[in-house]
Amino acid sequence: MSLNKSDLNFYKKNGYLVKKELIPIKIIKKINNLIKQIIKKEERRNSKITNLGGSFNNTFVYNSNSSKNREILRLNNPTNYNKMFFKLSRNKKIINIVKTLLGGSVRFHHCKLNFKLPSKKGGEVSWHQDWAFYPHTNDDLVTVGVYLEDCNEENGPLQVIPKSHKTKIYNHHNKKKEFVGKICEKINLKSKKSLIGLAGTVTFHHVRTIHGSGLNLKNSKRPLMLFGYCNTDSWPLTSDASINPNEDFEKYNKCIIVGKKTLVPRFEKVPLIIPLPKKSVSIYQLQKSR
Repeated sequence: MSLNKSDLNFYKKNGYLVKKELIPIKIIKKINNLIKQIIKKEERRNSKITNLGGSFNNTFVYNSNSSKNREILRLNNPTNYNKMFFKLSRNKKIINIVKTLLGGSVRFHHCKLNFKLPSKKGGEVSWHQDWAFYPHTNDDLVTVGVYLEDCNEENGPLQVIPKSHKTKIYNHHNKKKEFVGKICEKINLKSKKSLIGLAGTVTFHHVRTIHGSGLNLKNSKRPLMLFGYCNTDSWPLTSDASINPNEDFEKYNKCIIVGKKTLVPRFEKVPLIIPLPKKSVSIYQLQKSR
């Protein structure tokens, strides 16, 4: 599947796009069965978790250190965990759209499998811009969300503020000037839009689009697969969740899905604030900081 001109113009204008039931339900069911196996296996663990598993080097992020009440909030780097996740990250329908949105080339940037736990157990994500976490030499980056279950207003859908990708980069630092992963100034939420859809629906949002998600009011763990991609000439300015080219340049280039290797980054005049100092914890812990 490729984008038509109307879809592309909508994305450029609003900073997001929703493609209804893009991934066949047969694939979604297989992935959900795998996720159930992962959860069952992890629930049998009794070992103590330090720092809630918040570092990106950890496989899982949890909502509690207690083995009795602990539940998974996130599986980091799922593409490294199972080939089925890797295959989904390279799905042709997704990549063809991403290629168009990014201007012709695609480098895999990062991935995570989030669980939107019921409201009393956590999982709410405050308003933020992905660009605040990993600034690059240009902003041709996109985040892709794959709905593995039906997503509606009751179970805390992704919400975006249309056209916010064309405004400034908002302050994500607290009064102590520590990076806390959420917008720490007033923003206008009147135009916010909930991105709802059935399982298999895929969302795309620009790296500078303001977004977040509310509470899950249902008794479910609604999983959401998130993939990040960038243009091959978009070069990281800080060490982030992706493979650091300074540490493993060969592996970094293997992340190219469409396009050629380059040592010439493209610089664009885009607003940015370096996300330092930043603790090596998950976004859930960061956003609880004051």
